[in-house]
Amino acid sequence: MCGPELIRNAQSSLAEDNADTATMTAPATTTPAPSVTAPPTGTGVGRRRMLTGSAAVGALLTGIGALGVANSDPAYAQAINGVSASRLRVLDLSHAIHTDFPVYSPFVLEPNIFQTARVDDDGYNALKLEIDEHTGTHMDAPWHFYDNDDALRTDQLDPANLVCPLVVIRIVDRAERDLDAEVTVRDLRRWERRYGRIPRRALVAMDSGWTRRVLNGAADMLNRDSEGIPHFPGFSAEACAWLLNHRDIAGIAVDTPSLDPGPLSVSDPQAHILTLGANKYGLEITANMDQAPDCGAIAVVGVLKTQGGTGGPTRLMAVR
Repeated sequence: MCGPELIRNAQSSLAEDNADTATMTAPATTTPAPSVTAPPTGTGVGRRRMLTGSAAVGALLTGIGALGVANSDPAYAQAINGVSASRLRVLDLSHAIHTDFPVYSPFVLEPNIFQTARVDDDGYNALKLEIDEHTGTHMDAPWHFYDNDDALRTDQLDPANLVCPLVVIRIVDRAERDLDAEVTVRDLRRWERRYGRIPRRALVAMDSGWTRRVLNGAADMLNRDSEGIPHFPGFSAEACAWLLNHRDIAGIAVDTPSLDPGPLSVSDPQAHILTLGANKYGLEITANMDQAPDCGAIAVVGVLKTQGGTGGPTRLMAVR
């Protein structure tokens, strides 16, 4: 999340430097994203809970091969083929939104959730939600940063890109030493040396161990210094450019408030500019990523389908 003036300045700067950074920039946003037919917790919720999957989700996984996973990565195809609906495990990677959930102020308004109907009085219970699109575990859609006809809104996203292989990049140890730690190209290559090529249409997620800080509240989540500059991990511009130029991903995800590391999120948000500029999406403030496997799970990205949305609250799950 960033202010509009900051976004415009960053985009202008990117345009000026485009000639010198061609290898680090995403495809121009005036050109639609390449068409591909293969895959391009709240507080109080138990972090160790694994849910038994239903036959319906089992059927969904049976059809994953149609998304092209089987054709692009044998390891994922083998994992999916070995799934039994009766033994399916589903891990919740999202926080529960509530009135006191921390937000990235001043860019995101605090949520307001209140009860409008009660069984005793009305015969049913109902809540009214007044929340910013970018509250809790949420998506940044391409239109969040790009105001043009080609930039995808949440309701225009290809559903095939919302059910995709999950790739988890661990930087917890580094984040403990460096609060502005970044996912680097070296991290991505290290993952590939161990598990093979990043699958097509993968969701590449960072695990920095930030869930604990999110649950502690806004001060710990944003980790601002004496000058008000936030400090938390994110994706480096180089890593985003490498994924966009050399791999075919659906999007990236972080367990922090921004795709960009804290200081860059308010000064030079290249992870946003590059990723959303390539018509890919980003997920922020994910939860429990430490419990997700490095490789072999399928991400189910349940984003709110708002017409013309710039993003939206998301129920993210890992299925294996």
